[in-house]
Amino acid sequence: MSTSNPLLVPASARGWKIESAVRGIAGTIVLLSVLLALHDVRWLLLTAFVGVNLLQSSLTGWCLMSNLLGVLGIGGDSRHA
Repeated sequence: MSTSNPLLVPASARGWKIESAVRGIAGTIVLLSVLLALHDVRWLLLTAFVGVNLLQSSLTGWCLMSNLLGVLGIGGDSRHA
């Protein structure tokens, strides 16, 4: 994908395959848990868990999900678990 505005280039096109996958998985889990919280409010604990893990990852640079995705081969040689 070629574009003059780097903000419009998808992260996966910039070599951020694992990071893109982590954000997609986290977003999906958050949305699903919010929807499930309409049935039982305890599902919001899953939302909080994802948020805490995202915060922890931003502070420490370590992310279990990215390591798991690396082991599964997502992201190729761009990052090792």
